[in-house]
Amino acid sequence: MKKKEALTLANKQYDSSITTSNTHFSKINKTKPVWWLEVPISKVNSDTLTDINLLLEDKHCMWWLKVGTTFLKENIQGFKIRENKAVICLEIDIHTFQNIVGPARVSFKPFIQSNN
Repeated sequence: MKKKEALTLANKQYDSSITTSNTHFSKINKTKPVWWLEVPISKVNSDTLTDINLLLEDKHCMWWLKVGTTFLKENIQGFKIRENKAVICLEIDIHTFQNIVGPARVSFKPFIQSNN
């Protein structure tokens, strides 16, 4: 599945308004059991976005995490930041939904909206 297909499926299945501008998509990494994403810091600091959606494809389902930009701002010191790209790097463990890179091991489990 590609991002566009994931957006269409999520919007249909969850009656949501997820767009390419407020959503990041990831499949399970081939070398380790994580979803790997890069979220631009500009989106986190945006005045127009209150949430960033993460669509995480699993072998049997798709997870939808709705993460508040306030949460990301408040916890930015705990994330790995790639300064050269101005992004927050996330490696979310597929079993625990915990970010496994960066100074803090932040859990994304509270942001799970739904899965199929």
